[in-house]
Amino acid sequence: MKIKKLIVGIVFLLPFLIGFASVQASTIMYVPQDDRPVSMEYVTDTAKAANIKILVPPQEIIASRGKKGDPEKLWQWIMENAWQADAMVLSGDSLIYGGLVDSRTHCFAETVLQKRLKRFGQLHKTFPDIGLYVYTTVLRTPQGSEGGVEPDYYEKYGWSIFRLTALRDKQDIVGLTEQEEKELDSTLADIPSAFLDDWMKRRRKNFAVNASLINMDRQGLFRFFLLGRDDTSPYSQSHKEGREFTKLAADLSPDIFQTFPGADQLGMIMLVRAYNDLNMQIPVVQLQYAPGVGGDSVPSYEDQKVGKTIVDHITAAGGIVFYNPVHPDLVIAVNTSETGKTPEAGAPQNTTALTPRLSKFIDGIEDQLNAGKKVTIADISFANGADNALMTELARRNLLEKLSSYSGWNTASNTMGYAIGQGMLSGAMSEESRKRLLTVRYLDDWAYEANIRKKLDNQLVLPSKKSSVYLNDFKPVLTVEAQKQIQVFAEEHLWIKPEKIKVSFPWNRMFELQVEVKR
Repeated sequence: MKIKKLIVGIVFLLPFLIGFASVQASTIMYVPQDDRPVSMEYVTDTAKAANIKILVPPQEIIASRGKKGDPEKLWQWIMENAWQADAMVLSGDSLIYGGLVDSRTHCFAETVLQKRLKRFGQLHKTFPDIGLYVYTTVLRTPQGSEGGVEPDYYEKYGWSIFRLTALRDKQDIVGLTEQEEKELDSTLADIPSAFLDDWMKRRRKNFAVNASLINMDRQGLFRFFLLGRDDTSPYSQSHKEGREFTKLAADLSPDIFQTFPGADQLGMIMLVRAYNDLNMQIPVVQLQYAPGVGGDSVPSYEDQKVGKTIVDHITAAGGIVFYNPVHPDLVIAVNTSETGKTPEAGAPQNTTALTPRLSKFIDGIEDQLNAGKKVTIADISFANGADNALMTELARRNLLEKLSSYSGWNTASNTMGYAIGQGMLSGAMSEESRKRLLTVRYLDDWAYEANIRKKLDNQLVLPSKKSSVYLNDFKPVLTVEAQKQIQVFAEEHLWIKPEKIKVSFPWNRMFELQVEVKR
């Protein structure tokens, strides 16, 4: 009888115990890859909204625009403060090179890099019970660059370097035509050998570092290791190295290792993975694509299909995809274009005109919300900004406030990472906090990136013959006008009082906007 009562008591208490575990307070140490809002402020703000205590290094030792991060001081800070943490989410790029940009421009000797790598082992040995969640990147291969975020020569020779590596990658996979063979030779001749040697030498160092981290993951030093492929293409040096890393890590379970496109969303994904592990949660996720190519889309700046990328993101964040669950923890509605192409959000075709295809997609979102499900939108129909038709119709139907999270910025993987991360954490947030995070994304991704940035460029930057990547003394003028236009946009489309909105350009370039919404 007592045993029976005990069993009944345990069964009765079990839901409460599980519920308690799902909201237990956690302290997570977080080392970002730099101090851009998407790397630091937005991630830490999300954590705080979900009642996570987050420990972040002092601003002065984190990489910034034109300022290198300090790996030595970062390691010192970690060793002094790790005892406070339940888990550690650490940027390998910061701890080995100084930051993301530093990984592309540094001149560190291999002995220095290996010395810093060994500290991961020392950290694990000193704090064996604290889970390490490490994320780093394969060096990117952009088609061009400006603004000092690559070696100086890349501004002139970036396209040639990209094209050379694309042809070499294609040669390895499917072979080249006779015309492409000639192009390969002429492109190689166009690039000064000293520049190409410098670029490739740094890549070899980066490859060796990431290979060592994969081996550490294999040895059990990390709870999870996430390797992002920054700004890549189906044929490129980054794609080639990504293929090699996939082979190198073929024996590793997806429960401890993933590699996929993107860089700026990695910190968010690892934060959420640490949170889910600490709370023994495996969120069940349902995917819903817009009609058209859907999961077979291969977005700009990426080298694989969306369908694989988003499942990999969900797995890395600690979730699992069920394709028709009765009670999903989260429904992710993925706004893909009909053709699978992702033009820039500032392109003329990004209008407010609603198509039958998009209306059907929104009908599905509305049905899920009406059924009481948590819905997040990953808006990847355009690159670097929101889909105006989608957002306008969501606003017309009064659905914007009802979403668990939304994202529509930069690359498709950046968007998916934020949508997944903030969506999974939304259940731990108050209504006020959830809506504030939504407001930030709507103002950044929809108001600014898809609309106001181009207006400011045409109205102020180009007529004044100013630089959009070095704002300098023009920044105060641009900041005032950006804030004014965003406040007007908010008053027209959102629920927030305009005077609560403040914007800035923390990286001295138009591409990077920081939106603050006062509580």
